[in-house]
Amino acid sequence: MRVALRGVLITMLIVAACRVCTGQSGAVNSAAHVTVVTGQQTGAPISLKVGGVLEVRLEANHTTGYSWIAAPVANPVLMRQGTAKYEEHPSGGKAGVGGVEIWRFKAGKAGKQGLQFEYRRPWEKDVPAAKIVTFSVTVD
Repeated sequence: MRVALRGVLITMLIVAACRVCTGQSGAVNSAAHVTVVTGQQTGAPISLKVGGVLEVRLEANHTTGYSWIAAPVANPVLMRQGTAKYEEHPSGGKAGVGGVEIWRFKAGKAGKQGLQFEYRRPWEKDVPAAKIVTFSVTVD
């Protein structure tokens, strides 16, 4: 099972990297209408259809206390689908390897919305975020 999961993750990373290199905004799974983007695509414009799903995959390491926090949005075009999920990378017996946070949003109506995620420790209120990623989403 871990070998299969590793293969899927590697394939997803390769597909995402190829799409970044060719200027495409994200991988699209046409059967489920899911567009997948990663933190390496920060600043990239993303286009969705109403009813489409955006999956944001951000590298994280919860063993350090850091996690991604989504900035609040007034009058959102995208509706968050549950809470973010964390998947650990296969560790091979090593501690603190890290993983990926997966955020899902559904395009509820036409319009534009910015998404911003900050990588920080939640208890460090006066400390700048270690990383910030942003996406500009247009829904038709």
